[in-house]
Amino acid sequence: MLFFAALLTVSAFVNSYSVVADRARSGNPVDLWRPMVWEFSSVLLIWLLIPAVACLLRHFPLRRDNWWRSLPAHVLASLPFSLAHTLGMVLLRKIAYRIAGERYDFGPFWDNWLYEYRKDLFVYALIVAALSAFTIYSLWLQTQARAEESATAPPLPSPSPLPSPMPSPMTSPMPSPLGDATSDAAAPVDRLVVRKRNREFILDAADIDRLESDGNYVTIHAAGESYRLRDSLDGLHKRLGDKRFARVHRTHVVNINRIREIQPWDHGDYRIVLKDGSFVNFSRRYRSRLDQLFR
Repeated sequence: MLFFAALLTVSAFVNSYSVVADRARSGNPVDLWRPMVWEFSSVLLIWLLIPAVACLLRHFPLRRDNWWRSLPAHVLASLPFSLAHTLGMVLLRKIAYRIAGERYDFGPFWDNWLYEYRKDLFVYALIVAALSAFTIYSLWLQTQARAEESATAPPLPSPSPLPSPMPSPMTSPMPSPLGDATSDAAAPVDRLVVRKRNREFILDAADIDRLESDGNYVTIHAAGESYRLRDSLDGLHKRLGDKRFARVHRTHVVNINRIREIQPWDHGDYRIVLKDGSFVNFSRRYRSRLDQLFR
């Protein structure tokens, strides 16, 4: 808010003196206090409306995966933003002119409001862009701070493995001559056969970093390569199992053992950084599965 206050104040002063200079050159001089009232009444209302824009941006963030859903909300919000801005600045100008013993006439409201709206739409977009830039910068600072803490922190001792319990001969089940078809069907697969460049590759499940939904296909990211497999994200996730892989987003499943860190991200979400340096968003919808990543 201090940044916006300084920026708007400078803008108001520059525009005020520009109006005085333009009027003097055109032979229609104007007292400085008039453009000061015009400009400062406008920027004051814009400054007061910035928290409302920030609140809306928290509910409708403009991110790469959902901008097409949030953009209509911001376009609609620009209408009441412009109305509040125009009505507020006209009221402030009327008060200032009344104090000076004069009368301020805005003219036909709706005709002049359409003119103001074109400018307010551009101002609204600049505010959203600036707020998004501040958010990204803040998160970048947090990421840098966490990286420095991780670099200076002493390594944690490796936990000693627990001894495996010996099976009891009294309670061990006898193997069925027909086999256990149910447990075989539910067991997660250890390998996947994928095709790329007319060649077939066998991928170990442990080498898979993440899965990404791609229409009727799933893109498998493993060891710096990507492979497309005709399957659904849910179906492939079930085949690989919940113990090694976790659904963290509508379009992403990650290998739990490939997670390097989890960072707080934008608007209550998290960002998962994998060991290969890539990252995926951890949306609030799947926040209840956060504990699964630390088991």
